[in-house]
Amino acid sequence: MKILIAGLGLIGASLAKTIKKNTNHTVLGYNRTNSVALKALDDGVIDETGELCELIPKADITIVNFYPEAIVPFILENKALFKKGSIVTDSCGIKGKICSEMAQHDLDFTFIGGHPMAGREVSGYDNSLDNLFEKASFIFTPVNAPEDKVQCLCSLAEEMKFARSVVTTPEHHDEMIAFTSQIAHVVACSYILSPRARDHFGYSAGSYRDLSRVARINAPMWSELFVDNRDMLLREIEALKSNLDLFEKYISEENNEELCNLLSKGNKIKEEIG
Repeated sequence: MKILIAGLGLIGASLAKTIKKNTNHTVLGYNRTNSVALKALDDGVIDETGELCELIPKADITIVNFYPEAIVPFILENKALFKKGSIVTDSCGIKGKICSEMAQHDLDFTFIGGHPMAGREVSGYDNSLDNLFEKASFIFTPVNAPEDKVQCLCSLAEEMKFARSVVTTPEHHDEMIAFTSQIAHVVACSYILSPRARDHFGYSAGSYRDLSRVARINAPMWSELFVDNRDMLLREIEALKSNLDLFEKYISEENNEELCNLLSKGNKIKEEIG
């Protein structure tokens, strides 16, 4: 197959490198900053680049890797170029808004929402890796998509050496991502905003590193993700605030018994779920 990677930042270029490393598919590459695409071509990360009008009609699968608000406009602006019967997917961290918008259009190709579950605290082509997705899940959120098209993407994920494919609804994806990813970034950024953060050196170890790691964040992209998934994320924030209120209450009351029970409950759940 010919696979077009549109957007050669951290995720897009890592997808391209992974496909080149683990499969025999031809990788086409496009980036809005053309010098990045030319570098990827020179590096052997992609097999071909050029104008969208040349690349899109050749692709059996197109993977769109832009900021959330740019994905649907990009696809619709170029909808006449996609090969009839081809598959278009994306790598965005929210699926409900994108999938619902795409479902409103009659298209000659199949759109299936996608989310490769991996990332780094740094961004851009130069930080991409050919093993970024090892042990990772590739989540797909089809809406009235033919089963053979869904299976095609699952087979590609398997070829790429993803640990698993998960097929679910856009709504369930966003609900779970609010908990497993987005709230973690909110907590880390809230934590590092402490006035004591700049004085941590000499006093910090593993706990500081673990909790603060994902405060290194692409702020423009993540702010879009947070707002686009606001209902699910706000629910997680409310749950977190409720738990923090309990800690505050028991600590202020010097209630060792209830504090111990709360800590033990958290420890037990973590031991059970890993």
